[in-house]
Amino acid sequence: MKQFKRSFSTLTCIDATVDEVIALAKNHGMAGVEIRLDKDQTICGIGLDGADAIRAGFAEAGIAVTDLATGVNVTGLEDRAAEMAKAEGCVRLAEAVGAAAIRIFVGGHQPKLSVEPKEDMDNIVSFVRDLCVFAAEHGVAVWAETHSSHSTAASMKALSERVRHENLAVIWDVLHSIEFRETPAESVKLLGNLLAHVHLKDACQPDDPDASQYTHTALGAGTFPLAEVLSLLDKVGYNGYLSLEYELPWRPELKGTYPDTDAILDAYNAWIDASL
Repeated sequence: MKQFKRSFSTLTCIDATVDEVIALAKNHGMAGVEIRLDKDQTICGIGLDGADAIRAGFAEAGIAVTDLATGVNVTGLEDRAAEMAKAEGCVRLAEAVGAAAIRIFVGGHQPKLSVEPKEDMDNIVSFVRDLCVFAAEHGVAVWAETHSSHSTAASMKALSERVRHENLAVIWDVLHSIEFRETPAESVKLLGNLLAHVHLKDACQPDDPDASQYTHTALGAGTFPLAEVLSLLDKVGYNGYLSLEYELPWRPELKGTYPDTDAILDAYNAWIDASL
């Protein structure tokens, strides 16, 4: 099986500085870093004014900024002008730091499989299409993540068919698709050329059969079908990144699983190596 390019989301080390993130990536052989923007949609408090230095730092280290994981969430019910302004600012920042794409969410939070959130698909489609047009003008792709009410590849394929813009691609968060009862084989087949990036994490199924979220675990301690996922990606010739998204900021069950980020990234490498 091929050696995939590895990256990690800065959710793993949300309080780290840019220099510390770069050092972590270098020390653990990561080819890329997925930068989770802060609440102000900046990078560690740094906006466009400091973007050149961020870009230079990653370039000098030979590490790609795979994408900026933004807080843009499109339900079709939000203040369109305000959310679009936020999204466009994220695009400009991505362009400035040399990130290939911005990550967005579509749809609403869905804690129960049986209870669908309110959303307006016509407005979601219109918003995403307009954002794709804007982002393309700046050389930045738009990656919609399988997440919340749109956690399956089936829903993302349907969205893409309505948006009809080549600048839209998909981040496959494998766990989210599994949580919504779509198998990895189904996801890979449905996504096809839409697949741009992959999120990995480990977890166990909850007791409640209607719950849409698994319980996160230390890497290798859950039931995540990593070997199957890697085999599927290998068979379709996937050339993107495998990005660890260790959700320490909002997963209390992960607190104390590892002493620090170095240990998390060591465990990530070991988890991947053992599954190849």
